[in-house]
This record gives sequence, structure tokens and C-alpha cells, in this order.
Amino acid sequence: MRIRRSAMVKRYAIEHKTRCAMNRLLSAFIWPTCGRPSVVPLVFLLALLSVPAMGQQHLIGSVQSRRTKEPVAGATVKVESEVPTISIEVRTDPQGRFRFSPLPPGAYRVTVTAAGFYPLAVLVTLAPRVVQPVDVELEPIAQVVEQMDVRAEPLLLDETQGASIALVEEEFLRRLPDSRRANLPEMVAALVPSAVAGHDNLVHLRGNELSLNISINGVSFLDNPHASFTPGMNPDVIRSVTVITGGFPAEYGNRFGGILDVVTRSGFDEDRHGTIRFGASTHLRHTAALDYGGHTKRFGYFLSASGFESQRFLNPPEPRAFHDVGKGARAFAQVDYRAGATDTVRLVLFGGGTNLQIPNTEEQQHEERDFFQRNREQTAILTWTHAFSADALLVTSAYGRVVSARLLPTSDPHSIQAAGTRYTSTFGLRSDYTRFLGSRHTLKGGLDLTLFRLREDVIFDPRDHRGEIEPFGFRGRETGGQLSLYLQDRLSLFRNVTANVGVRYDQYTLLTSEAHLSPRLNLAYSIPRAGTVIHFAYNRFFAPPPLENLLLSAHLGTAAPAPARSHHWEVGVSQALSPGLRLRVRTFRRDDRNSFETTELANVRQFLPTTLARGRAYGAELSLEVMEIARLGLSGFVTYTAQRAFQIGPIAGGFADEEIPPGARVPAAFDQIHTGTAGVLWRHRRTGLWAGLTFEYGSGTPAELPAADALREEDEHEPEATLVRLPQHLIVNVSMGIDLFRRERRRIGLQFNIENLTDRVYPIAKESAFTPVQFSSPRFFSGSVAVRF
Repeated sequence: MRIRRSAMVKRYAIEHKTRCAMNRLLSAFIWPTCGRPSVVPLVFLLALLSVPAMGQQHLIGSVQSRRTKEPVAGATVKVESEVPTISIEVRTDPQGRFRFSPLPPGAYRVTVTAAGFYPLAVLVTLAPRVVQPVDVELEPIAQVVEQMDVRAEPLLLDETQGASIALVEEEFLRRLPDSRRANLPEMVAALVPSAVAGHDNLVHLRGNELSLNISINGVSFLDNPHASFTPGMNPDVIRSVTVITGGFPAEYGNRFGGILDVVTRSGFDEDRHGTIRFGASTHLRHTAALDYGGHTKRFGYFLSASGFESQRFLNPPEPRAFHDVGKGARAFAQVDYRAGATDTVRLVLFGGGTNLQIPNTEEQQHEERDFFQRNREQTAILTWTHAFSADALLVTSAYGRVVSARLLPTSDPHSIQAAGTRYTSTFGLRSDYTRFLGSRHTLKGGLDLTLFRLREDVIFDPRDHRGEIEPFGFRGRETGGQLSLYLQDRLSLFRNVTANVGVRYDQYTLLTSEAHLSPRLNLAYSIPRAGTVIHFAYNRFFAPPPLENLLLSAHLGTAAPAPARSHHWEVGVSQALSPGLRLRVRTFRRDDRNSFETTELANVRQFLPTTLARGRAYGAELSLEVMEIARLGLSGFVTYTAQRAFQIGPIAGGFADEEIPPGARVPAAFDQIHTGTAGVLWRHRRTGLWAGLTFEYGSGTPAELPAADALREEDEHEPEATLVRLPQHLIVNVSMGIDLFRRERRRIGLQFNIENLTDRVYPIAKESAFTPVQFSSPRFFSGSVAVRF
């Protein structure tokens, strides 16, 4: 997008009322400044800290007779899990109720036995920080004694779930190629039906520019997790990840394309085990990783370190990559301490760094352009839980993160020159309180107080290149924060009707001062006999602008980017077609005010946030999942998404490189209409052999390309451009491997992958009319060996 020369010299200013709003926000917790401090958040926080707490995942339910509908007291309920190894038994109370808490996320077999009834077993999946209900009806034993085999049938549908949620466990992540495992955002394309790959390795979900909200053990940050901005998190440390794309409860805020609710690995999941893994690939895509964990009765520890490199680190502007080498390293440590039956303390520390070359076009390579970038990140999360009863829980976390990025200037005398550093610090306190009121209500409330500190230093010189951005030097410093409060209730309205209703309040102050109240309504209606669940969701969203280059964007633009406000609707149907076969259909629509996008600063891979007046996205998703057929060892999935994403002018805030007239509707750079994925996995459990085949299809994103007959006059005219769709693509990936010595303490896993089997290099996306098209990766051959000891 092009901006006017006069707008480039404007400096943003923070008015006194904005500073006072920030001071009032902080004074309630830290110090008195201007205005009278508000005591409401402080009272709310103290109330939370005075309530008992416990673990975050719970399995609750009831047992009754199928014929009489009377509760079955004294029934034995047993939960079992293979990873980690868990086996726990409880008995139902006089009302036939039972509860298991706390439990780690994952898949569980629940077996129920009672005198005078046939035993029953079901398979359930427990997501992070949820209360999973399992209501069981037992069949009375007939007069003639029969021999019965207890077989567990999967609970294909959560009859109370009014959201679009999928749980992905560690085993699935381990089977991904090392190149996909290097960065968490790139894994999303294999997990979410609506994921669209964009420019600069960005991933867009459901028509969102700022899609991903990565929550780490309940704590989330505003930093962009993509490789261009931060080193990111090592996927090897993930125990499970829950992907939420619709029907968001009030506890989630800030980013809403897709929430990745991550639970990290703990030493209590390990028995003094470790893994060392090496991976090698064409195009220098090599990896190495080491982890080790163990525990005593009260103390658990888990450590991990990894490194990676690639000759095709970012999407290049040519089919062949020039000046695109990147390297990185990450470290992770988690320490858990169980002070007793009621107290647990967890400390998570991780950090990393990446050094990467900024890719060149062939012409830039001849000019010897050599931009180089360094990204660094350190994160700490301290969490305490304390429990007195089984009906109330509190989880309180103090957290901090420091992110830095440094762009080193090019040494050639011809290219556009740019250099700069960016520092972002985030510190906060979060507390979540859950209360169980009988079997009908699960109340949850929470508070999140966050402090932001931004520092940006940039120099820019276009030299002899045509453009409207004149040379400038910029130095920006700003401090702000956000206060969030929420209250939600998961309740049983009627028989087979469950609601998750809530409200969220956000007060944000940085370059602008905004406050917003967001209602959330998520409904689920189940038809048990038909195996059908229908859900409806209406959510209001409040999304602060990105932190990366926010000060520079406000300096170069006519106004500071303001938070986005959105209406989101979703309607879906889930159908259990047969045991092991599940179909889901969802439709969604989102209307934005202050719609976000990122704008590149003069083709140097530095992205600044921009807001347009309005935005709109809508679409439909279909997914079919086949759970493993034990006799054949086969499982598979098919997904298809049809969606559109538009933005409507004019420019509302931030840096822009072109003007959009008021009311003009333009397709977003990630407006891919048709997206599809499919996969099949075969496993031979006796030998440990396995093989997988996946397909990825995209119909192409919009791009402004020079017209074939455009005249390229050097000084007076820019080349004419026309809006086209980039070519469609179909990518095939093959993976195979074997797990050896699976019953031994020391095990070996071998894996071989072919990514992009047909070597189809296709144009991915084009950020704007003034930046080149970026291209996908060619065929990769890769292999890895993992030794567990």
C-alpha cells in the first residue's frame, strides 16, 4: 500500500488522557499516579487468591441404570492411559457420581463395573483446563448368564461441546517430518482445516492476518510466533496441543484465528528417560535435539535442547533460493514440585535465538545485497496451585518474556538501506478460579494483568530507488498495559442442551486507550440416539494491535493502529456415522472494525501493522475422520474449506504503502477460496512399522502482477498492475518409519520422508503490489533417527 509523502513526516503523540488511563490501570496494582486508583481489580484479585485451588483437568460423570434411570452407587470406575502411564480407580457416591482430578491431557480408557450390571468401557479425550463429563448407563445382567467381553468404544462426540476444538497429542507430533517440527506455526497447516500459507512463512486461519494465539500452560503473549519475528517454541517439548478455531470461551482473548492451547511435558510424565534425535535433509535442513526427564515422589524435572538450520529458511522471492540460510537453537526447562497433596509449584523457562539471511531476488543477489537478522527470546512462567476441596480450583501464574530483533544493514552500495533493533518486554500476572456447583454448573472467572515495554530504533535510506518514503531515523520508547477480567459458566440448560456463556472485559492502553466488553455464547444440542451434536456460537472479540514495529508504524502513518473489534458467528454439526467414523461441518462469519494486516517496509522483510476501516471473512469447513481400524492398522482424515476474506478501506491507522478509497473492498493477501488436506496412516503394531501419505491442496491466493503490456518507465510512471489469482497447487508428502525395541527401556525410531513428492514449486503469495511473489519449497528428502534411553 502506497502512502503520501506528507504523511511520512508526522510524529505520533500520546495525549495526557491516554497516559492517565495507563496510570489508572497500573495504580490499582502497583503505584498511585494521576487520577484516583480503582480498587475493583485489586479486590477481585484478592478474592481469587483466598480461594482453594487444584489441578486443571478433570474427568467427572455419573453412572445410572439404563432401564430404571436410577443412579448406581458403589460402582467401580477406572481410568487408564498409556502415555503417561496412569491407572486410577474410584467408586461412585450415593448419587452415582464420580470425579478424577487432576489428570494430564490425553486419551483415556474409562471402564465401569458394578454388581448386577454388564461392564462398560469408553475411550475419551481430555483437553487442557477442561472439565470432561462422562455419563454412563449400565445394562442390567439378564437372567441367563452370558460370557461378556469388555470392549472400549471411542466417545466420538463430546455432547456438551459448543466450540470447534481438536486435541493433538505428542505421538502425532513425533511423526511429522523434522522440517514441520522446527516451528510451531508451520505445524498448524497439518492440524487445522482452514490454514492458508501466506508470505514470509505466515499461517492464516479463517481469514485472519493475526491468527495464532499460543497459550502455554494457560499463559499467552501478544508476540508474533512466526519465524520472521521470534525464534519460537520447540514443538518437542509439547505434551499436547488443543486447537480452537471457533466458539471461544470468555477465558481466551487477544487473538482469535486459532488458539493453540499447549501443555508442556513434565518430569512426572517421564521415568528418568531421555531422547536424542538427529535429522538430515536436502537443502541443509538439519536438526539435532536432546531431552531428558524424571521425577522423585515430590520433584519432577524435564530438560530439552535443540538446534536446526536450513538453506531455505524463509519463503524466497525466486523459485531458487538466494541468500536464505538460517540457523537457530532453543532450550527448555520445566521443574515441578509437589509440596504435598494440596500444593504444586511449576517453573517453566525457555529461550532461543535464530540468525537468518534476508532472501534476495536474482537481481539483488547480483548486487550482493546481504541483509541479516538476529532474533532472540527468553520466557519464564511460574505457576502455583493449591487445593482444599474437589469443588474449587485456582491457578495463579506470574510470567515474563523479552523478545529482541536486530536487522543488520546491507554492505552493498546499491540496495535500499535499512537497519534497526526492536525490543519488546512483557510481564504479567494471571489467575483463574473454577468452582463446581453440583453437576449442572462449572463457573470460571479470572484476571490477567499485563505490562508492555517497547523500544524501537530504525534507520532507513531508499538511496536511488523509486518510492515515496524519504530517508529517516526513528527512535521510539513506550510503556503500556492491558487488564482483562472474565466470567463464564458451563451449564446444563435442559436435557441434551449445554451452554458455555460468559463475558470478558479488556482495558488496553499503549498508543491508544481502549476498553471493551465481549459477550460469549456457545450452545450445544445433542441427539444421542442419532449420534448428532449441533452447536451455535456468537462471540465478540477485542484484539490489540501487534507489538512488532508498532511505534514505527504509528510514526510513519497518519494515526496509531487501534485494537480490532469483531462479531463472530459459527454454526456446526458433528455426526458419528459409525464406530470410528466422525463427520463435522461448520460455517462461520466474522465482521471486523479496524481490520489488521501487515505491510512490508520497502522490500526489506520488516513488517509494520496496518489497520483498515473494516474487514469480513466467511466460509464453511468439512472434515471426515476415520479412527484407527485395529484389524487393518489404518486411520485417515479428509478436510475441505471454502472461505473468503476481504478488507474495506480506507486506511484507519498505521503504515501503508498505498491508499484505499473509502468503501473499496479488496481481497486479503491470504484469500484462498479452496483449501483441502487428506491423509492416511498405516501402523503394524507387532513389528512397529508405519507409513503415511498426506495431500495438500490450495486454489491460489490473490496477487497484483504487472500487466503483460505495461510500460516500465523509470522515472514518471509505475508499471500497471492487474489483480490475478496465483496458480493452484497439489502437494504430496510421504513418510515411513519403524519403531524398534518398543518393549525395552532403550528404543530406536527411524523415519524417512519425501516432502513435495512431485517437486512442484509454486508461487505462495504476494504481500502487495510493490513486493515480489514468494515461492514454496521444492522436493525435500529427509531422514531422522531417535534413540530413547
